[in-house]
Amino acid sequence: MPGRNLAKPFAIAGFILAEAYMLFTVLGPTSRETHLLPFPVPATEVVEPGTPVPLGAQVSRALISALFFGPLGAIAGTGLGLLASGLRGDFRQKDHRP
Repeated sequence: MPGRNLAKPFAIAGFILAEAYMLFTVLGPTSRETHLLPFPVPATEVVEPGTPVPLGAQVSRALISALFFGPLGAIAGTGLGLLASGLRGDFRQKDHRP
């Protein structure tokens, strides 16, 4: 009797973890680095450092990022689940019935 395929639970867990990571990434604080870049960058807009990101921009970033983070996390979880299923099946005791 073959063992249980772990791909689906791992895919679901990967999707959920990727979406949680996406929220931390999008809603986290922005960089406040003050060191200069090694090349000149033309200034296009003047925004004071420390200005909070507008809510509309955060929502749009979260929606766009959700399209990428979730499915890619599910793909990674599926791969890990297949690896775990394969490894678990290799170490299972073989039943040699006549």
